[in-house]
Amino acid sequence: MSSINNISKRFALILIDPQNGFVNDGCWSRMFPIGQSIPILETFNRIASFLHSISNPDSIPILISQTGFSHYDRQIFEPINNELSQRKFHSITHTYKPHTNLSICPGVQQWLNEQLEAKLDIVIGGCTITSCVRDSSIQMKKKFPELNFFVDENLCAARKDNYLERCQRCLERYMNYALPPIEQCENCLKKDSNQQIISPVQLAYQQMKDAGINIIKNSILINQSL
Repeated sequence: MSSINNISKRFALILIDPQNGFVNDGCWSRMFPIGQSIPILETFNRIASFLHSISNPDSIPILISQTGFSHYDRQIFEPINNELSQRKFHSITHTYKPHTNLSICPGVQQWLNEQLEAKLDIVIGGCTITSCVRDSSIQMKKKFPELNFFVDENLCAARKDNYLERCQRCLERYMNYALPPIEQCENCLKKDSNQQIISPVQLAYQQMKDAGINIIKNSILINQSL
């Protein structure tokens, strides 16, 4: 089992859908009230800063997925794209992802096999935590149990409402049917200590942990030394 300490120099990076469509006036962002995509915008900027901090860009394999937006919305968020091009990240693989499961997208299994042969850990960032990041990381771990997957909390995000804690009934409404919490739900409001109150984001992280995914913060990657 690889230690977190070793990731600082030896890792590959997966960026799930770091596209314009998820932020600002992008097509996905516009489906929700103003401000809902702010956590994703902040995370995309952190991804750009993280890429800038990597001291050995020429030796970091990167896999980037893009979902089915068109034109401007499909493009990679500009600060991220600038870092990728200007910092000389030479090993970049792109794949089209029409669903939440990255593991079955074209070229992904071959890419993961290459990282397994190179004995690299996999760091995952992108959006959203409750859907594509959760589903993709769990499914990749199932297909490649020998690989160490690290989902980075600082490099992942979801829309703002998904950080709000909910009762079990409202949580199931969201996870099963993508429905919002019941308006003025008494169980959510009173936060009875006898029942579990948890956000969709917290639940997604717990499900990833249960599947064998490591949950970390990227300050570990930057500050730890071998």
